[in-house]
Amino acid sequence: MSFQDWKPVVLSKMGASASKPIKSTISVDPKVKQANALDAYNAEAPPPKKETITTEEKKELTQLRLLKKITQEDLNKKLQLPKDTIKTIENGTHVKNKALFHKIKQFLSKT
Repeated sequence: MSFQDWKPVVLSKMGASASKPIKSTISVDPKVKQANALDAYNAEAPPPKKETITTEEKKELTQLRLLKKITQEDLNKKLQLPKDTIKTIENGTHVKNKALFHKIKQFLSKT
């Protein structure tokens, strides 16, 4: 290895003072400690389960909509809902919203 143009570096301890721990003079705010502890706790806990519409409620809305011969798109437009709201409700992936459920049910019961 005569082609090396650099010298190897050797790392070694700096005597007895290197083995002593260094004391930190930085103080941590108790609120920061508490926030860090809560973050660690929340990271370990499973996320809360979102409540979805029950199977009976889904069937009821679907049957009412089909009896009135209204498409999902038309129902979304008439109730001024976002594009796929009725679809997600009928699929069971929509987060439960009692006010929205009753609004849709009332509309379908009237027409």
